[in-house]
Amino acid sequence: MTTNKSNPIPWNIFINFLLVYICYEVCRLAFLFENWRQFNDALTWGSVFEMFRGGLFFDTSAICYTNILYLLLVLFPLHYKETPVIKKITKWVFIVTNSVCIIINLMDTVYFSFTGRRVTSDVFHEFGNENNLGSIIGIELLRHWYFVLLAMLLIPFLAKFYRHAQTDCSPQNLKRYYLRQTLLLVIIVPATICGMRGSLFTTSTRPIAISNAHEFVKQPSEANIVLNTPFSILRTLTNKAVQIPTYFSQAELDSLYSPVHYPSTDREAKKKNVVILIVESFAQEFIGARNKQLDGGTYKGYTPFIDSLLTHSLTWRETINNTLTSIDAMPSVLASIPKIRQPFVLTRHSMNDLSSIPGELGKWGYHTAFFHGAENSSMGFHAFARAIGFNEFYGRNEFEKEPEFGGEKEFDGTWGIWDEPFLQYYCSKMSEMEQPFMTAVFTLSSHHPFAIPSKYKDVFKDEGIHRLHKCIRYADHSIRKFFENASKQPWYKNTIFVITADHASSKTTHAEYKTELGCRVPIIFFDPSGELPTGCHDGIAQQIDIMPTLLGWLGYEKPYIAFGQDMLHTNPADTWALNYAGIPLFVKGDYLLEMKGDSVNAMYNYRKDNLLRHNLKGKVPEQTDMEKLLKAILQSYSERMNRNDVSIKP
Repeated sequence: MTTNKSNPIPWNIFINFLLVYICYEVCRLAFLFENWRQFNDALTWGSVFEMFRGGLFFDTSAICYTNILYLLLVLFPLHYKETPVIKKITKWVFIVTNSVCIIINLMDTVYFSFTGRRVTSDVFHEFGNENNLGSIIGIELLRHWYFVLLAMLLIPFLAKFYRHAQTDCSPQNLKRYYLRQTLLLVIIVPATICGMRGSLFTTSTRPIAISNAHEFVKQPSEANIVLNTPFSILRTLTNKAVQIPTYFSQAELDSLYSPVHYPSTDREAKKKNVVILIVESFAQEFIGARNKQLDGGTYKGYTPFIDSLLTHSLTWRETINNTLTSIDAMPSVLASIPKIRQPFVLTRHSMNDLSSIPGELGKWGYHTAFFHGAENSSMGFHAFARAIGFNEFYGRNEFEKEPEFGGEKEFDGTWGIWDEPFLQYYCSKMSEMEQPFMTAVFTLSSHHPFAIPSKYKDVFKDEGIHRLHKCIRYADHSIRKFFENASKQPWYKNTIFVITADHASSKTTHAEYKTELGCRVPIIFFDPSGELPTGCHDGIAQQIDIMPTLLGWLGYEKPYIAFGQDMLHTNPADTWALNYAGIPLFVKGDYLLEMKGDSVNAMYNYRKDNLLRHNLKGKVPEQTDMEKLLKAILQSYSERMNRNDVSIKP
């Protein structure tokens, strides 16, 4: 298109970006039509529209990332670049960059039929040593000539309708030029960064990841329609390539460890309601009843209600988290997936078909719902909840529409709704549900900046140790008020409650919790009917054990995949726990094993040596069996995730 003086910079950027959006949407349509048979027959015009709407967030992120150089060439306040040569270079930077993205999208449209997922940065490692790619690509070009034709239409489309910006940088207007360019840079750069993130700069949201595509779909595989391939590659570039370990043959691996759980024919199906409370930063250190030995036996902790509930509940001698951050919690607690190397929801494996508590119980006729008091897009929880089968999601958005619980007045000013009113809302919503139901709630008040509602400032005070402790007292109080209300509901005695944390806290005050084995959180099962055993049982429990333990107790009738153990039907001597804090930490029996690379780095008797000062590597016979089991778990996890074999296919 010919240039003219009516093309100011913001307008020409808008037009040029609009051209790219059109190309991305055409590629998405091509992807959908080429792979139509891969998706569920339940696709409707409404669901497709929602996918395309969601796709705009991911397209925006990819377009902003890939056009950084173009934007700098247009916006950078330097009048020497306002020449015909630089303008031609700018145009071809724009066209070449976006042409590559178009080609990548169209190539992946074909490749998707072989992989079932969008290409990620792993492709560079998968095919890095292949010498026959040229012939393979040539054959596919011939077979899919219509995509070659489509690319030959889209790329000239970009070139033909591209708009140059005319800027007056003559000597008499030089000052105005620099002022205008600087102002545009100040405005457009933050907007571009927000586009890259897929969200505004708020404490409650993180940049969108591949897993966020689930927020716009009903079936996990449909998330690939929402995504685009440049985004998938860019978002996984920082992920380290993981070599799948091959320590054992398949026969050896199956004899050592398998995550496949089969139903027992002699267990009665109970179909009780399931309620899971994931409490922010609710570390075991804060619970007095679990730490009677601390401070010479004088330690009281910060959770009087949980202490009282433990006398009527089931827990285990050791309860260890598989997580490091909040985004690790939903996969571990609700889908029995430990954090391995990096947060699961940030990996390409988050697009896999997963077994989960809501997914399995949903097949069994349960109504399922997830609750979190922050904005619905916060931390990607909404997306992951949909991915694993929750029917409904209730967040701050839904809470504030019901003023009887306080509405906007209950916003804490940073993260979301205070725990006490949100847990009351949670209880009320469950009373509207048909039984059996399975729900989970993720609290948020026990988090930085360590604030509590002003009405409790004289009740829960800073005690001079850490400001988090008053938040833990408030969280405990909120849980007590929740149970007071729940106990009055008709569904209460037909419900199993599980209380755990998202992760242990870094705000530890005792030496025992500052070691590698400080990764301990409560895992509490409470059954008001009294059918479930109570007391502190022998064994080592972890967050990924919650799913198989619940399904085992309920008498679930179908096979499923969970990387944890059914604690009620596993010999305590065979129980174990895994925490991946940079390196694998493996707990079994009396010992903690640390592995670095493919070999054991350290071995401790954590019962006798709770500060982990004496490395027993090579000195205890238990090391050999622990190392073999840990390697089997890591190999099984990696292989199954890589081939999307983490659910039982119908």
